[in-house]
Amino acid sequence: MSVGGSPRSRAAVGRAAALPAPVPEFSVPEVVDRFQRTLQGQERSPCTVKQYGHIARTFLGYVGKPLEEVSSRDVEGFREYLVLQRHYSKNSLYTTVRGLTCLFRTFGIPMERGLEAPRRPERLPRYLSEEETRRLFQAVHSAPRDYAILHVLGYGGLRVGELCRLALEDIEFERGILHVRSGKGDKDREVVLEEKTRDAIERYLADRKLAGIESSRLFPVSPVTVERMVRRAAQRAGLVQHVTPHTLRHTLATALLRRGCDIRYIQKLLGHASVATTQIYTHVDTQALQDAYHKAQPEF
Repeated sequence: MSVGGSPRSRAAVGRAAALPAPVPEFSVPEVVDRFQRTLQGQERSPCTVKQYGHIARTFLGYVGKPLEEVSSRDVEGFREYLVLQRHYSKNSLYTTVRGLTCLFRTFGIPMERGLEAPRRPERLPRYLSEEETRRLFQAVHSAPRDYAILHVLGYGGLRVGELCRLALEDIEFERGILHVRSGKGDKDREVVLEEKTRDAIERYLADRKLAGIESSRLFPVSPVTVERMVRRAAQRAGLVQHVTPHTLRHTLATALLRRGCDIRYIQKLLGHASVATTQIYTHVDTQALQDAYHKAQPEF
């Protein structure tokens, strides 16, 4: 028998070598990683990338099969699981459906049935009174960074993700402008940098320089860090209600509207795509509603 084998056996070996490599088994981490990298390439916000990645991971872990094998019955079963076993609210279910829709679209898989988003309940936003907001600021007055963060949130109306992405070059002290880059909907906007916020930022930057902190970001912190700081500040201020960074955004909009600011300017300040979104604040201030009613009350 020759060492090289017969011509037929050598041909068989050649054909075997030409075959494609075995398809790797279905990998949830790999699919989620590709999905999140695609979202990052689309310049989605870090919060959206993280949230949609979690949705994809949960869904794929539930169905246990590749996306191309998923049926509408699988999607409907997942929705029932979230509602009946995980007790998801309509808001959470709405976000999940948005994430799954994006997941299927990213991989070019048509999926219509089971992906109808539920109607979200319209709840009035929670906000602080001006006196409560002053107490919140005072609770962190001795901490320059936290004091500056609360002022930017309270007077600028920024979302927490927008605040954490602020760069030093986004501040224009002379013009009194703060540039918000890639806000919701990937839109840029300018907000007013009023005197108290400017003073708080300058104090914080001076303190940061003494501490030797170097960063191109104005506040090199994560959204979670900011949320925890706001929660602790509210506790020290003796505020009963649950306070988040978004509470300060609602607080600013409500205070501006109460003081007579045109709703179109509030819309631009907050970065709302439609004034219809901003109009919810017209239903928030009960005292203003009562005052307006009593001024116009008819005498039947």
